[in-house]
Amino acid sequence: MFPPARLSPQFDNIYQWESHASSVYDGLSLSLNRRLSNEIEFSGNYTFSKAIDDASDFDEQPENPYLLPAERALSANDQSHRFVFSGTFDLPFADEDEGKKPAGFITKIFGNIEAAPILTIESGRPIDPLNGFDANRSGTFPLSSRPLGFGRNSLNTGTQAQLDLRVLKFFRVGEHGKLDFVIESFNLLNHTNVSALNQFYGTQSSPLPTFSMGNKAGIPRQLQLSVDFEF
Repeated sequence: MFPPARLSPQFDNIYQWESHASSVYDGLSLSLNRRLSNEIEFSGNYTFSKAIDDASDFDEQPENPYLLPAERALSANDQSHRFVFSGTFDLPFADEDEGKKPAGFITKIFGNIEAAPILTIESGRPIDPLNGFDANRSGTFPLSSRPLGFGRNSLNTGTQAQLDLRVLKFFRVGEHGKLDFVIESFNLLNHTNVSALNQFYGTQSSPLPTFSMGNKAGIPRQLQLSVDFEF
């Protein structure tokens, strides 16, 4: 992009630092809530949005400082779609508030169980592709030169999905006490949620084999157990 010779023979690299960026955000949010009734309550939220800017972080450098409008693209914080569902469900074999006692084997096994899921599905985040070296001889740092044909934040981590679930079964102890057996799971379906990519293209005309491939992911499936006593 820039010739090897200085733009002005009287000066070497000249840096002008600005704490300035331009951004625009548009979004639409929809929500549905069901208040607690018949041992069920839940909430669902969906957001459709778009965020555009010309810099997303304090140390981000333009590829061409003489053409700042070319940096205008999807923000690194852009997320087109996000859906979250959460709720609390009590199996109806026993009613805690009324203090009903299980009458049979089935109700003893499946009564007094509470389930609380959280399902999150969201779009991936934009990633800025870079050569990995100062291909444009601009002298900027952090590096800002991109492979030919790639715009700012033109890579994407892909869709994210995670289901967390908490299941609790309690037994009454005396008049006021409760013994809780709890199992909590995070990323129950063990879905691989890629959170970062190898953004570096490399020094050759062909990209590195790992270019644009995921190199960081969210947590794998995790389980934890606990026993609590309420009095």
